[in-house]
Amino acid sequence: MPHATKSEIRPEAEYDVIIVGAGPAGCMANVCLTTYGFKVLHIDNRPTTTEAGRADGLQPRTLEEEGKASLAKRMINQGVRVQEVSFWDPSPTAQLARTSRAPSCPDFIDVCDPYTLLLHQGLIERSFLDEIEARRAHLPADKASPAPHGGVFRPYEFETCSTDESQAYPVSASFVHADTKEKFTARAKYLLGVDGARSLVRRAISGGQPGDGEWQGKIRMLGDASDIIWGVMDVEVKTNFPDIMSKCLIHSKSDGSIMVIPREAGLVRLYVQLQAEAGPDGKQKHYGRDASEDICKSRARKIFEPFKLEFGKTAWFSVYQIGQRIASNYTLDERVFLGGDATHTHSPKAGQGMNISMLDMYSLAWKINMVEKGVADRSTLLPTYEQERKSIAEELLKFDKAYSSLFSGRSPKSDQLTADATKAKALGAVDPELFIETFKKNAFFTSGCGAIYFANPLNALPDSELVKNYSKKGVFNPEGSKLIAGQRLLPGKVTRAIDANLVRIQQEVKMNGAFRIHVLAGEYGKSKAQIAALDKFIDSPSSFVNLYRPKSGVQSAIVYNSHDTRHIEPERGQREPNYNPFFDFLYIFATPHTEWDIEDLPYNARIYRDNIYSDDVYDRRVGKDAKAALHTKWGISTEQGGIVVVRPDGYVGAQVPLNQDGFEALNAYFGGFMSGSQKASL
Repeated sequence: MPHATKSEIRPEAEYDVIIVGAGPAGCMANVCLTTYGFKVLHIDNRPTTTEAGRADGLQPRTLEEEGKASLAKRMINQGVRVQEVSFWDPSPTAQLARTSRAPSCPDFIDVCDPYTLLLHQGLIERSFLDEIEARRAHLPADKASPAPHGGVFRPYEFETCSTDESQAYPVSASFVHADTKEKFTARAKYLLGVDGARSLVRRAISGGQPGDGEWQGKIRMLGDASDIIWGVMDVEVKTNFPDIMSKCLIHSKSDGSIMVIPREAGLVRLYVQLQAEAGPDGKQKHYGRDASEDICKSRARKIFEPFKLEFGKTAWFSVYQIGQRIASNYTLDERVFLGGDATHTHSPKAGQGMNISMLDMYSLAWKINMVEKGVADRSTLLPTYEQERKSIAEELLKFDKAYSSLFSGRSPKSDQLTADATKAKALGAVDPELFIETFKKNAFFTSGCGAIYFANPLNALPDSELVKNYSKKGVFNPEGSKLIAGQRLLPGKVTRAIDANLVRIQQEVKMNGAFRIHVLAGEYGKSKAQIAALDKFIDSPSSFVNLYRPKSGVQSAIVYNSHDTRHIEPERGQREPNYNPFFDFLYIFATPHTEWDIEDLPYNARIYRDNIYSDDVYDRRVGKDAKAALHTKWGISTEQGGIVVVRPDGYVGAQVPLNQDGFEALNAYFGGFMSGSQKASL
């Protein structure tokens, strides 16, 4: 990697991808694209990473995927784990009382990290940037270019961009150094606008005029805002409130609501409803967006009564207006893409914005990777980014609107608690039981695990075109399957055969841009014929492994893409391993590994010896009587076996039987969006 002082480093003229915005979403895009070996120009208009405040909650699903990117461990060590949520409301006998408790991530949600991790956005960004810097060291010479730490140029203001498909690098972007005013122009194959709710990238590609607080051109921000104003602050507090170290949702009798979030470094985040006294008509009044920190603290003390609340140092304070908006389009040409807050805005109290924003880029990056490496059809694969991620954002906004409305209501006054509940709700009173029930019912979604994709070429659901029109019925989604295409892979532990280590199957293949082909082989003695047939199929010129092979030397990623082992195969020198970097195979047998030997497996299985396992680890979710817990959890017979295709982003793509019909179905599945051998553009 070339070295230069920070003041000497200047952006170059051509890149594979330009990223605008270095919040968590932009950093996720950078770490993914760098991992895939792209030359990235990343600019941000701030002089440094976030120093305080902003987003602060990482949900279980996000942690699951960050674990595959080797990012989660550091963040977990720095953050605060929220295991439980307390609900406080007025009661007939107390001004404020704890009315319920609920786990942050209920037990019915099958995750490895069943909590919300809280730490401020700057720590998250710096974790990303350190990892990006480490991965940049692995870039090949033609993709390495001088850049500041983590590859982010600061402070650079984006100005505009345009697209010309006749050019080798179709996207042209101009930007200016915020301090020196030096102007730059760079070309790229893609530009990702993750520059926040007031996105300049969105404005540049949308055109139009300002309207309703947003730019309403070719891309419109659809939705509305309420008149409800909230303050948010990260502060040091002293209090006799007993649950200050827990996440709390508090409704006062008539003074508004508060959310309490414990933070790192002895801080507490308070979301405070800035509600003024009700008018003569009984309707809520609110302070404006110019409300001061002192007003916010005063309202907080009022809501906490009868408990005492004393404030120390304030690390961050801001005011926001509740609203829900979503972009009408995430891209206009599949060259310039929007993501994160540039496409969806909502209240921060559900703890979803940063998570969904990061996963937007996680989803987009692997699709760009496959297209640019020459193994996927651009016109089929890239449109799935907007299709899938917009549907998730729409679900988020529906939940957020209902949740925010409930949370912003007043709790019933004392004379309304046992009187006319209908009248109380008509005056804006919140129903505590309904609020608690809404929170619990939506926990699956807020954990990130309820983000579900619909049928498209990537998700072989029963109503997908592929499955509906497939000539052999019942091959996709075999009877008994418990996994669902378009949903995350359920986690499980297995024993790795080469070293007898217990491992999490969903973490065994790190983020490397490859599809994971899970071969659940059932009982070892009963599956020999099927495994042999699979071996023969993999070697055939008509198998997806060979049909969709990239140009020689092209890899899916610059790390986590090697299957080299210290083992010398008997076929060495006579037969080359049939690796395709865009497919990783994992073999899982229901029989304990002590009862069979890797050396007896066919060659195309043995070359993945690091990815061969026995399904003999207890899982409380399937019970002690299950002899092969993972087969049971995934709904795969130990007599017949099965194959589960998992997309590079951890979602199930397809399920088929472990037989010739299943092999042919996999060809049909991958043929729906992948491309035959061709010259890669990178």
